[in-house]
Amino acid sequence: MEVEAARRSKRPPWSRTVAVQVALCVAMYAAFSLGEPRLHRNRGRGGGGGVEASLGRGGRGGVSFLSVAGGARPAAEQARLLRQMESIAKAYKVKFVVDVAQLGEEDPLWQNGSLYFQALKIPWYSTTSSHGQIIGNFLKRVMMPYDQSLEIIGMDTGSLQEPIHDGKIRASSREQIKWLEQSIAATSSNWKIVVGYDPFFVCAEAHTLETTKLYEPLQRIFAKYGVNAYISTGGHCGYFRQDNSMLYIGNPSPDDLTSSDGFLLHIVNLLEMESLLINLEGKVVERFVVNHHRLEAL
Repeated sequence: MEVEAARRSKRPPWSRTVAVQVALCVAMYAAFSLGEPRLHRNRGRGGGGGVEASLGRGGRGGVSFLSVAGGARPAAEQARLLRQMESIAKAYKVKFVVDVAQLGEEDPLWQNGSLYFQALKIPWYSTTSSHGQIIGNFLKRVMMPYDQSLEIIGMDTGSLQEPIHDGKIRASSREQIKWLEQSIAATSSNWKIVVGYDPFFVCAEAHTLETTKLYEPLQRIFAKYGVNAYISTGGHCGYFRQDNSMLYIGNPSPDDLTSSDGFLLHIVNLLEMESLLINLEGKVVERFVVNHHRLEAL
């Protein structure tokens, strides 16, 4: 009897056993995920494949949204663009659309797109140029599974373009930088994505990291508060650009005659954000996957 009682006393409580098993499962899942390259690049072959064929683990859960560059387009091209966006929005249960535009709600694409998507009950949000004021800025928080959240921080970047080129910080620039830092610091969201009209990379023709210039005050803020990505119109640096742990994403602009028109599908889950550049034919041109900062630190 004493031997049996001693044996029972050495058995761990069932709650502790379950907790250990769950912890082991989570650790194994994280190990497999972290074993993958942090950033994946996949160009479509022969004009790109379909979206379903290009989606990785990100296509099986999380929050999906679209981003697109605003601007005037011929009626036929705009109709093709909106039809492709509608098809993807329905297939992947898109929560909202970000129109990266300089004119805000006066943008031609926003006016037609927001009306076109009204039946789907998918809201459109737009950046805008407000001459350095913060009235055109916006915050959008979306809840994700497992009590996670995604924060979209949209701001007017027009007042920041001259400082990028000449290095001088003006009063209007300071106001935007102050608002951005306060907004990012106040959020407790797991994913933080900043959206602005202008790209912050200034590239030379060589398109190399050595010839790339980034606006230092924003780079400092992004690094300090763990911003995951910055979405804007495209620049000469390409559609995707990485700077340390930050991913810079450029939407194809109708004003850029060197690129084909299209939009981006973003899928964000606990582990990663997957972004796919889709053209007017519905083909995936490029795909990037970036892991979450906090997981990389484990």
